[in-house]
Amino acid sequence: MSYLPNTNVLYSIVRNVAKIYRRDFGELQNLQNSKKAINEFVQKSKSKVESFIREELESKYSKNGYELITIPDISKNDFEISAFPKNSFIINALEGEMNFKRGIPLFCITIAHIKDSIVQNSIVYNPISDEVFIGERGISARYNNIRMSVSNEISPDNAMIAIDERLGLFNNDIDDFFLKYLNSVNSIRQMGSISLEVCMVSNGALNCFIGHNDNRRSVIAALLILEESGGDINALSLKGKMGGNYFIVSNQKIYDNLIKG
Repeated sequence: MSYLPNTNVLYSIVRNVAKIYRRDFGELQNLQNSKKAINEFVQKSKSKVESFIREELESKYSKNGYELITIPDISKNDFEISAFPKNSFIINALEGEMNFKRGIPLFCITIAHIKDSIVQNSIVYNPISDEVFIGERGISARYNNIRMSVSNEISPDNAMIAIDERLGLFNNDIDDFFLKYLNSVNSIRQMGSISLEVCMVSNGALNCFIGHNDNRRSVIAALLILEESGGDINALSLKGKMGGNYFIVSNQKIYDNLIKG
């Protein structure tokens, strides 16, 4: 199955730059147990990857008036597409940084391509497992070149969900009906890379992901993949102090059942 020309460019970039992370991920195991040394090593690795991506995109798109935006440069409140330049690429060179530091192979590179203020195509790539998730507006979402769709599962007894690390499960700040739902699901995971988690909802591996709005800016690329897989993103209104700060990605039936309590 062929991809759009812009998707082919993104795919080529992430595959080529992946060798940096693969090499450095292996070398992390040889570092002494020094937090400072590991932090410096990871930041250098991330910087090399980001520089490579920017150079490749600039060489191909700068003459067309595109701007390159990196996730750390985005305000926490700027997750609406209208907040970004009309024609731009949104880059996250390393999402799941803590996993990378700890030698856990759950992290990714994400790039979203915005044209005329609409995300047209995007990519989420795990350089260690060589898993690639691609979304193309109005065409499809694919995982390793296989078309994806969200799970049709609606029963919590069979559901596997993932949650943001900022979800306050243990601070008595969550509605009873929501806690009841969480207690009824088959399995709850916390993986540390929310774009990968959203993509796992998109291909049916997970049934639901609940995230904090402060982290929503990180999933711009993954949200197109979710949309093209038939999934939905909704606000999750809770009554506690943090009640309005969450979002949920899932199939619509899971969301409807959850808010009904």
